[in-house]
Amino acid sequence: MSILNRLFRRDDRSGNIDVLIKTHFYLKVKTRSYYEEALRHSSFIDGDTTGKRSNERLEYLGDAVLDLCVAHYLYKSDKKAQEGLLTQRKSRVVNRKNLNRIGKAIGLEDLLEVRMRRDDIRNNMLGNALEAIIGAIYKDHGYENTYKSVVKLLKKHGIDVIIHETTDFKSKLHHWAQINKVELKFEVIREYHEHGEGKYEVEVSANGERIGIGSGRSKKIAEHDSARRGWRTVYEQ
Repeated sequence: MSILNRLFRRDDRSGNIDVLIKTHFYLKVKTRSYYEEALRHSSFIDGDTTGKRSNERLEYLGDAVLDLCVAHYLYKSDKKAQEGLLTQRKSRVVNRKNLNRIGKAIGLEDLLEVRMRRDDIRNNMLGNALEAIIGAIYKDHGYENTYKSVVKLLKKHGIDVIIHETTDFKSKLHHWAQINKVELKFEVIREYHEHGEGKYEVEVSANGERIGIGSGRSKKIAEHDSARRGWRTVYEQ
């Protein structure tokens, strides 16, 4: 009877993966092993001798694919937006908090294979699993289908609202520094030319410790980019 129970659980899991990919990404599963790997946390393979892999490699791939999909969408959707604004908008979509939120909303918590209590699953694990799923879809369906499915998912979860939010990361960072009595400093560390265009690199430090480096076609854009990266460093600590 225990063998039958295990088989039924496995069948249910396969069905749930099918539902997840069809409902939220509008695609069919072709190579199931990709998705099973994407939903396997590293804790699950502790002591495993069967050769199973965790989702960390697919997470790495999915992170890059997601970045490209969002950049592609933003580039197409606003033909007048300049580099600095596009960079700001992308960061709002692919930041850890937003990915964790979407991962939770689509039910990855229930599908993630872990060797821990469900109550101990951290939000970051869901955002990481979402990236791994995107990596699996890319391997299973190629870039064009992945792009379309990821954009549909993100639209469903408010990408067009998120990208038009106005966030002044420099002001937020200064406010954080004031509250925490931290000395904040922005410094141009490099000026260079790229494709015949002047570029700046700006470093932001807190009490002498670098927390972000940004770049842009002007000092202002580079400062904002460094502030955004610095805010992410502070926020995700």
